[in-house]
Amino acid sequence: MKVRNVLPLFLVIFLPAYSAAQEKPELFSRIEQTFKEKEPAWKIESLLPGQTFDPLHESITFRAGKQQAAIEISIWKRLKDAQEVFAGGVMAFDNIRGKHVIKRHIPNLGDENYMWTNPGSDAWPMIHIRSGSVYVTVFARSISIAKRFARRVIEQVTTAP
Repeated sequence: MKVRNVLPLFLVIFLPAYSAAQEKPELFSRIEQTFKEKEPAWKIESLLPGQTFDPLHESITFRAGKQQAAIEISIWKRLKDAQEVFAGGVMAFDNIRGKHVIKRHIPNLGDENYMWTNPGSDAWPMIHIRSGSVYVTVFARSISIAKRFARRVIEQVTTAP
């Protein structure tokens, strides 16, 4: 069979799967829309789509004047994978930051979560959250902003379309 004859067959078989993998998950669109509607002062500065397979991933950086915040969302196909990656992310962050930060749990936020802050400071907390098979990190200028952004994301994760 000649190459010219194989290429159309290849495109017919694999192009639908490729284009389906390139579509943005509805969750990412809902999260972006929620921030546009409920956080109008915060503009999307950059939006970086990540992997288009397991896990699906998106990173969003927001800006409000001189303030900045970032969220990362990963959607895993298997719950067990999300649980293991969350546990590994927490362990890695504990090892990197160690005794130099305060680690705490935030009530009523996803299935599992932790927030790390510097002792005696509300500045630049890091929050890791797992809700079902979705793993989210939030990094913001203050605890109040980080918690608010985390809740905005998790509201969309737990809301069925």
